[in-house]
Amino acid sequence: MLVSKNDIIKYIKEIPPTPTSVKNTLLFLKQGELKKAAIEANKDIVLKKQIEKVVNSAYFALQNKITDTVQLFSMLGIEMVKSLVYAYLVSLLEPKKWQIFNIPFYDFQASFMKNFEEYMILEFSKNEYKKYAEVGAIIPAAVCVCDSLLGSKKKEVEIIMNSAPIEYGTLLKRLTGYSLFDIAGIISKEWGLEDEKIEIVKKSDCSSCDNKYSALVHFLFFYLSSQKNFLDINSLIEFNTKCIEFIPKTYERIVNGSWRVTKELGISV
Repeated sequence: MLVSKNDIIKYIKEIPPTPTSVKNTLLFLKQGELKKAAIEANKDIVLKKQIEKVVNSAYFALQNKITDTVQLFSMLGIEMVKSLVYAYLVSLLEPKKWQIFNIPFYDFQASFMKNFEEYMILEFSKNEYKKYAEVGAIIPAAVCVCDSLLGSKKKEVEIIMNSAPIEYGTLLKRLTGYSLFDIAGIISKEWGLEDEKIEIVKKSDCSSCDNKYSALVHFLFFYLSSQKNFLDINSLIEFNTKCIEFIPKTYERIVNGSWRVTKELGISV
């Protein structure tokens, strides 16, 4: 293997430790203290700027740019803010220079989190979303790690890709033994998520497709990565149509909202 499993774990472990202000922000959020969390987050300039960057990205489509942390937190609510704090941790993983995937990453990150919130609530319930909100923030982190790992072996990757047609997801697994969602699972564990949430993340590969939350994650990743701006990461996973059986409401809403989706997903309705 060009990239060993130890290389992946070492890369993630070398991430700078979580700042105290971020830990306190998450603590207040878990206690339901939104204003206290906002005041704590305001102490960390990098965290504040990161949240502003995601919220003011194209996907949220705000009419006016918002920079006041308390206002931002109040507008978004506890669960979305919690996801954004984890999104800040994702920024620690982002490559200084993207080597493989040419995508507007913050737009993808914001899109994934917003869609995860919307369809978790639609398909299951608001309480279920609140319980698993962090999952929506973790998945984009794996894209960063994949780019860094493959980018560190860019010459070798280019030789392989030029010699025979191969999907990035297949290449990743050959080089590391891990899938995109396996890597997301490692990140989840390193960041202290509960075992149940780690399992949801890892099962989002949908090789067996037996977890309803994982099925939603799988579907949303493929659906979003099928969009023009994010096509570079589309081949990181192999889409399993079985996931649709677990998320009929999501599938129906997306299909009804866009005639292109059935073509993108290769499904007839």
